[in-house]
Formats: sequence, structure tokens, C-alpha cells
Amino acid sequence: MKTYTGPTLGGATATITCPDWCTVDHAYWDDQVDDCFHKSELLEVNLPRDRANHPTPVVHPMLGAELQLHSTSPQPSAAAVWLQLSEYKADGLELDLVGVDSLLAELDRYRVGLAKMRGLLAAVDFERRTRR
Repeated sequence: MKTYTGPTLGGATATITCPDWCTVDHAYWDDQVDDCFHKSELLEVNLPRDRANHPTPVVHPMLGAELQLHSTSPQPSAAAVWLQLSEYKADGLELDLVGVDSLLAELDRYRVGLAKMRGLLAAVDFERRTRR
């Protein structure tokens, strides 16, 4: 486990221990140890190019998620999944466990619907390619 020794909000110096999954370089950001966040690696949805091979209209993924944990608060509300909805970090949702479960259910529903759509597209594609 890595540790970080840095300033506190009150001007003292303290040390925190990062969880194994924390990817933040707290020293680089000169974080205050009693008011910073541990963050996991960003999980991203990378969009494919469209069928004309144009690049996606966004530079960054439109959907990303990372686990965030406040450095000193023991409250359940101090841990959340940040769901990033665009390339701009401010566009997102802070999800608790119930919110993540709800999102997972919605993604499952979406995947089933998209798989059905894919099947319809495959049937149309096959019919148009074989009808000559």
C-alpha cells in the first residue's frame, strides 16, 4: 500500500494510506490529506467508428466510471461511483450502491434491447445482400 504525507486543512502534516486500487498521485496534486479523494482507474466505454469510418463525434468516451473514496470520512456517503457522462468531468452522477445496482439493471435491459436490434439488422442485411 502506498502512503501520502502532506498538509491538512488546519496547516499540520499527516499521513494517509491509500487503498490498493487508488491511482491518484496525491503528492503531485498537493492534496490536503484530510480532504482528498482516492480514485480507481477510470472504466470507459469506447465508442466504435460509424459505418462510413468517420471518427466518433467525441474525443473522449461518453461514459466512464470510477470509484471515489474520501480520505478520512468513515461515512458510507464518503464512497461513491462517479459516472462520467461526457468528456467534461462536471457532467456526471455520483452513485451510491443502490444507484450502481439500478444502473447495472438498466445496462442489462439496454444490452438485451441492443442485441435484439442487432438481430433485426443482421436479418435485414442478409436479405438485402442475398436478394439480387
